[in-house]
Amino acid sequence: MDARVYTELKRPLRAVPLLTKILSRYDATHTRELALYLSWLAVALADANEPEEAATTATRMLDLSQGFPSDRTADRSRVVLTKLEPYRADVPEVRGVFDRFSAA
Repeated sequence: MDARVYTELKRPLRAVPLLTKILSRYDATHTRELALYLSWLAVALADANEPEEAATTATRMLDLSQGFPSDRTADRSRVVLTKLEPYRADVPEVRGVFDRFSAA
């Protein structure tokens, strides 16, 4: 919960290490929850001005989110894409995320 709060407060230097730790031991069988935590990590990385890493994390999150219906992950997907939008023109990794997922 702390990591999510730090993400919402735009405190990425606090959020990223916590989220990374959580995700390193997260059970991948809980796909929805894993996708949600990855969404907070992607946002925190974008806030930390790490758009390439944010794009990699967003890709993983969006891949997990496809294939199961969840309003919450759909909402978080839109949040992640909105956060990455300012980097779309200048960062190839971000552009790749939009090329792959913006129609989805």
